[in-house]
Amino acid sequence: MKIFTTILLIASSVVLHSKADEKDTLIVSEFTFEFGEPWIRQQVTSPMRAGQLTYDHETLDDVDVVIYYFGEGQGGGAQANIDRWIGQFDGTPESTTEEKKVGDRSLTFLTAKGTYMESSGGPFSGNKTPRPDYTMLAAILPSEKGAVFLKLTGPDASVEAMKEDFIKFAESPFSE
Repeated sequence: MKIFTTILLIASSVVLHSKADEKDTLIVSEFTFEFGEPWIRQQVTSPMRAGQLTYDHETLDDVDVVIYYFGEGQGGGAQANIDRWIGQFDGTPESTTEEKKVGDRSLTFLTAKGTYMESSGGPFSGNKTPRPDYTMLAAILPSEKGAVFLKLTGPDASVEAMKEDFIKFAESPFSE
């Protein structure tokens, strides 16, 4: 199955790495994110997205991370985004927010678990599909040029299995 998937991805011009030690980069605003397998770059599917990657799980459901950048003074503050993201769950999800100092920046991380109400017609559509036992991971990278927002949602087991890799990806612009 892995070989067939690889052939399909190459045929559709998606960047796929052949060696685990190969690194690729994604530049969003002032930040250069580094990644390699099992991350796979995807074509963005919306003009609101600055980047999109899939975390290719071997035995679990794959998870997509979406990177948003709206420009200087745009996109709202950290708390407004956290409140909006938590509001994408049915009821009150279990959630934690953590400020983490990385280099000279304070990144904000959100973890929320519950029934995610997936929008099936764009972010402003009223069509929502309940996804029980889902987890959302999000990170906010502040910048004078405008914050960069990372967000992913997926089944609890898939997200939990790649949580540390998500954090490393979010911190990669500050790694030395």
